[in-house]
Amino acid sequence: MINGHINWLIKPLGYQPITKRCPSCEVKKLFLPAGTFRVNAQKKTLDVWNIYKCEKCDYTWNIDIHARINTNKLDPELHQRFLHNDLDEVRRYAYNYSLLKRNHAELGPTPPYEIQGPSPYALTDTEQVIITLDFEQAIPVRLINILTRKLCLSRGQVARLIDEGVLLDLSPSDLNRKFKQSMTLRMSLVRLYQLDPPFVESTSNVEVS
Repeated sequence: MINGHINWLIKPLGYQPITKRCPSCEVKKLFLPAGTFRVNAQKKTLDVWNIYKCEKCDYTWNIDIHARINTNKLDPELHQRFLHNDLDEVRRYAYNYSLLKRNHAELGPTPPYEIQGPSPYALTDTEQVIITLDFEQAIPVRLINILTRKLCLSRGQVARLIDEGVLLDLSPSDLNRKFKQSMTLRMSLVRLYQLDPPFVESTSNVEVS
């Protein structure tokens, strides 16, 4: 049997929103990172916050990152990134779910995301493909949403692929599970092209990137 191996990287776009009652709007609103940190120095200790802003107004809410941390215990390079509002750090802390939980932040909807990696249909002369899913950030995404997008199929068609022995190592209940960590599944291309009626007749009109 000729096997192929591809990787799909689930990469969120933007930030993970949080939900909070906005005192200015007087209703629950989505809050997103403003792109800035607040650093407060008191002698040899520091307080650091990631500043969030209401999606509709200028009301802000601070998410604690460090409270009363000794300056000697904070990496000097990280300290400088806080002071210069490094956007990579803003994004990294926006997806720090344990930090958000510690701040009693209620998560908003899963942010939009892209799936980087080739389509299995692009593998010619391959009988079975091993697909590894990796997450750049631990966003909760249903497996069915990943598969429908990358395989260019409907939900019903993806479910049938399990019944027909095309998608291996999966049960129908797995499709609605929300995954946050890497996983691997197998797909029989030989069995896929044997389906009647065929789901994929050629690779000329399907996503390959």
